Amino acid sequence: MSDVRKGMKKAFVVAALSGLLLLAGCSSSSYDSGTDASAEKPATGDLAYPGAEGGANLGEKAGAPPAAAPDGVTATDGPVVGRSLIYRGELSVRVDDVAASADRLTSLVTTAGGHIGAEKRVNDGTESQASITVRVPAKQFHGVVEQIAKLGTEVNRSSNTEDVTEAVVDLDTRIAAQRASVESVRRMFTQAKQLSEVVMLERELNQRQAELASLERKKAGLDDLVSLSTITVTLVGPHTELPEPEKEPAPGFLGGLEAGWDAFVATVQVALAVLGFLLPFLIALAIPVGLVVALRRRRTAPPPAPAPVPVPATVAAAPPAAPDED
Repeated sequence: MSDVRKGMKKAFVVAALSGLLLLAGCSSSSYDSGTDASAEKPATGDLAYPGAEGGANLGEKAGAPPAAAPDGVTATDGPVVGRSLIYRGELSVRVDDVAASADRLTSLVTTAGGHIGAEKRVNDGTESQASITVRVPAKQFHGVVEQIAKLGTEVNRSSNTEDVTEAVVDLDTRIAAQRASVESVRRMFTQAKQLSEVVMLERELNQRQAELASLERKKAGLDDLVSLSTITVTLVGPHTELPEPEKEPAPGFLGGLEAGWDAFVATVQVALAVLGFLLPFLIALAIPVGLVVALRRRRTAPPPAPAPVPVPATVAAAPPAAPDED
């Protein structure tokens, strides 16, 4: 028994030593290969730095001209490379003749390659007003805004930019995957032989095609917003009053007091409006209810009390006799 134990101990020691030798050989070989690879790397000039990959490419491309940017203008007047941006703007302009300025605006937008999305005009002499929503190419956004401002006296302007690059990339990926899925199911559908398989695959194919169509509609709508910017233009006459922009609440106690007062006034106005709305109905209900109450009171009124019966006069009684005295 002791010989067996000694043999097992020797085998364990030999196995442990072999493992250590193998680990040492692997680490030395990996170190040698790493040093050889680093030694074989050519110098990349001033742009190279330790541990950087692609330093040579940076050094070679440092003097190359920048790549041409796609169509599109950012809010800082510069082109955007590989970004999907949605531009929106609002502009109010006071003009002498609203109708003539609206016609000029339509011609300006058409010349820029855009179109009128929506239009509403109110002709009232010097108090006329027109609200026009225009769609123009993204690269013409800033130029068109400046031209619209020159139609008259600019009252206010606002614009914003929304970056939808991630949404576009996500939709493109999902559409590609859904198309591959549809093609896969279509191939299986053509190879199906049993009726149950045909029915199941047809249902699955219809569902995936519907999902693909939904994704493509979303992508088309997003592409439309990216390619055509939206500008809402308000043209007002010389004497047309514009609504004042909302003021930001003042911070602190006064701001809270003002907000609370506004909320109180709004609540009272709503309560009065509700009361005015319900008042005709209450009056209409009060008339029949009053008649019903009056009739019920008349029916349940107690009968009149009987008149009191007169009591006949009686003869006065004689006074009691005095007791006899002994």
